[in-house]
Amino acid sequence: MGLPSYLKPYLLFLLLCLLNVITINSKKSLKGEAVLFGGNFPALYVIGDSLVDPGNNNHLLTLVRANFKPYGSNFEGGKATGRFSDGKTIADYIAIYYGLPLAPAYMGLSIKEKNNLSTGINYASASCGIFPDTGKQFGRCLSMNVQIDLLNKTIEKNLKKKFKTQSELSRHLGGSLFMTAIGVNDYAFTYKKNATDANEFASKLLNEFLIHLERLYNLGARNFFVNNIKPLGCYPNIIAETVPRGSCDDSLNLAIDIFNVQLRESLSHMRHKLSNTSFLYSDYFNFMLELRGPSSNQGINLLLPNRLDIGLLIENADVFAAVFPAMFRFMFQPEQKYEIVKKLQELKRICRMTGDGCSPALKRANIGIAVAAAAATDAGRGTSDIVLTKP
Repeated sequence: MGLPSYLKPYLLFLLLCLLNVITINSKKSLKGEAVLFGGNFPALYVIGDSLVDPGNNNHLLTLVRANFKPYGSNFEGGKATGRFSDGKTIADYIAIYYGLPLAPAYMGLSIKEKNNLSTGINYASASCGIFPDTGKQFGRCLSMNVQIDLLNKTIEKNLKKKFKTQSELSRHLGGSLFMTAIGVNDYAFTYKKNATDANEFASKLLNEFLIHLERLYNLGARNFFVNNIKPLGCYPNIIAETVPRGSCDDSLNLAIDIFNVQLRESLSHMRHKLSNTSFLYSDYFNFMLELRGPSSNQGINLLLPNRLDIGLLIENADVFAAVFPAMFRFMFQPEQKYEIVKKLQELKRICRMTGDGCSPALKRANIGIAVAAAAATDAGRGTSDIVLTKP
């Protein structure tokens, strides 16, 4: 199921744009390409929930299954495979990009198939999460820890037969791509039910996730594709109960974004802690919000980042016109404005600063900002708090 070479740049562009991915790595970058998209992977191993479950729940005693229509209506042959989609999942498209077979559901494989497979396996299980008890009220599911147990079993029972030496096995695992897409169910079934403090919950959940991530590293993983948590507050079952009807639950999305911001920061730290690693961070949260578009509760398009995240955004931005205007719709505290200005000045990316935001229009926008480009108006530049330019 290889992808024709002439189509690969288009799929790469689609993945990079739609999923808002950035690379955080401790390897030397490949010139002109994100590290994780720069080479060939011999295998794809997937840890996750319904976002990437290819049918593992079909083989579990659970109420949460997708082995019936209309699921799979646009999949090969129009068959419902257990994917919670009418077609392919993100994990499927990643496999296609690298010319790999779609990673099969672990629970549906025979012993012979497990022994012969070296192109990857998918362990994802719908309704489960990062915490071990998440989703268990619906029946059996595979938590993140159990999924990694199964991966370890694959390594010990199957891959060690396939690769005759430890060196060959280490090379295979170190060269493979490990994808994670999990966590939304922890907010749906644990956080939402118990009304826990958002910061405390995010810290506990993140700590659990990082323990599992380090365990993957200890098993031999070096290349990670990490999806952040989706905006649960905009799920159909949630917006059906909000007031006004159809609007997203901002408080729930804000709670999730606390985790997402901390996750991105933590991956930056992990690249220093774990040698020879690459982390591809996929911002699925904002991707989904952008798809939804403006709603009656406008304040959720792009959430207020903390100081470190501001720095990361600035450092990773090439063209500020595409990054900052949407972000500055939110009220920044004076110290946050200072952090932005200081960071930009350090990077020599400030063109000039004018005014103090006293314009009524700018006051409504919370902070005045313009980009020193031909498309920016003189009036906008002349009354902005900050005027940005390319480096």
